[in-house]
Amino acid sequence: MESEQKNTSKYLVGGLAATGLIFIGLGWGAWSYAQKYDGVIAPNVFIGSLDIGRKTPEQAREILQKRTDELLTHGIDVRLNGETKNLPLSTLIGSDLIEYVNFDLDETLKTSEAARHDDNPVVNTNKILYALIRPFYTGMRFSIQTPKLNQSLHALFIEKEQPASETSFIIKPSGKDWTIEVQPGVSGDKIDEALFEAALTKSLETLSTEPIDLLKTEWKPLVTESIALQEVPIARAVLNAAPYQLVYKNADGEEQTWKLTANTLTTLLIPTPDGTIGMNKELFQAFVEPITKAVNVPAQNARFEIKSDRAVKFAESKNGLSVDTEKLFEDTLSQITQGSTNPIQITTRTEEPLIKTNEVNNIGITEVLGYGTSSYKNSPKNRMINIQNGVNLLNGLLIAPGETFSLLAALQPFTIENGYVRELVIKGDKIIPDIGGGLCQIGTTTFRTVMHSGLPVNERQNHSLVVNYYNDPSNNNPGTDATIFSPAPDFKFTNNTEHYILFQAENNTKKSELRFTFWGTSDGRKGSYTPPVVKRWIPYGDKVIQTTTTLKPGEEKCQEAHKGADTSFTYTITNPDGTKTDKLFTSHYRPLPKICLVGVEAASETEPIPQPE
Repeated sequence: MESEQKNTSKYLVGGLAATGLIFIGLGWGAWSYAQKYDGVIAPNVFIGSLDIGRKTPEQAREILQKRTDELLTHGIDVRLNGETKNLPLSTLIGSDLIEYVNFDLDETLKTSEAARHDDNPVVNTNKILYALIRPFYTGMRFSIQTPKLNQSLHALFIEKEQPASETSFIIKPSGKDWTIEVQPGVSGDKIDEALFEAALTKSLETLSTEPIDLLKTEWKPLVTESIALQEVPIARAVLNAAPYQLVYKNADGEEQTWKLTANTLTTLLIPTPDGTIGMNKELFQAFVEPITKAVNVPAQNARFEIKSDRAVKFAESKNGLSVDTEKLFEDTLSQITQGSTNPIQITTRTEEPLIKTNEVNNIGITEVLGYGTSSYKNSPKNRMINIQNGVNLLNGLLIAPGETFSLLAALQPFTIENGYVRELVIKGDKIIPDIGGGLCQIGTTTFRTVMHSGLPVNERQNHSLVVNYYNDPSNNNPGTDATIFSPAPDFKFTNNTEHYILFQAENNTKKSELRFTFWGTSDGRKGSYTPPVVKRWIPYGDKVIQTTTTLKPGEEKCQEAHKGADTSFTYTITNPDGTKTDKLFTSHYRPLPKICLVGVEAASETEPIPQPE
């Protein structure tokens, strides 16, 4: 009996040992399997419909880059009432490709790499095994310039939308009185922007290439005919009390007066839903434009230039003045509806300069911190004009200690009035005028100047295309450029020195070369960057032909092809104590095939009716 118990105990111990060994073996096997995914994305990880599981981050990046490049190159098809058209996601302005969607591959890959991984080895093993039976889905991170895309969308289907109109007054003089009729509003429809934006967001998150179905929404007048009829007596009283005086008194007590006449009011007055009249704000802004031109004075920053290696002031700072147009609108509407004929005072706001003369008496500008160059050789005329305008706006600017400098803010507004010129660009299947290129030359030169000065870069985005203008002077490779376009992307850096920095911008028109120099007081730091390295060149595809009615039949207008590339370089700041701070900049330039617009005959609205002989 005792012998049997011993044998049973032996078998039990042996069984437990064997079971333990099996579990240890399984655990070891599971752990070993999980180790295969160290530095690799877990299995069954999807970004939209793309399976990037079991891929290294670099392999996954190439997969995502290829799909996002395709979307940006070919746009997205949109469909309305069975008719499909292509919505471009980018526009080529000169040599600068402006993208209305910015895909954030870095953040997307961070999420994907972290999925089903953990620092704890046991938890990490469990997550990897769980991934085999439960896929992980995440969406692409991106940002959209929604107003630009909505504008392009409506332009595509302009003939499919029914314009709506609000209830309005039709006012005509009748002797010493006025005939005021009410024009009832007309219902209409337009593409539902909210639904489109939701569908576009889902499409981009999943990197789908399927067409987006559009829906139209009805638009009804806010003001009924009966309410507008009740407001006719108020409108007549306002007209009979005209003209109204708009008065501006300057600092010397001198007055300027403008008249708001009854004839002008016939175009401004509108009915409102609340039982009183209003004014068309857009038309009122047009009416006051001559006033703002006469009154407004832009603020002027203190500006300096370098002469004999010394900073010499060439422009004192001055306060600016601007008409408060919102308050003027409100004051005008309030007075005319209340029956007051008192002069309407034009109020102004003081616009202070960013850099004041009395703040920079000891600006500490004693030496060169760094410089950057770029070549714009063989640029078209309009591009050169815009480059020179950017140089004029930047030269002599002072950047205060601790200030984060925005290049967009320094160059805005991008208007003809501010010195910029337009050129014809291809947008979808049309050729239209837009503000010409050239400002990315400014961005690129500034970026190189910042790095040679050892300053921190806050925001920088490379161009979408490889363009010779932006190749680095050291080896003629792409990689050290910076693009800007309003409202984004911007180029920003911070003056983290203890002194002002003088921005000296020079344009050598004979050599077609920009040279920017930062002057200040050095704290001993040095900035440098390695020549950019091209990791791979990406071939462009076949020629793309699109038809258009904006060109004569048979006429062809093309934008040239661009090969793509992946590049990198290292920016190094050597601190006064000898320590170094390195930052790796990687850039992806997408391939773009040659795209040609070919003119065709416009389609006839109706078939010709056969006539009897």
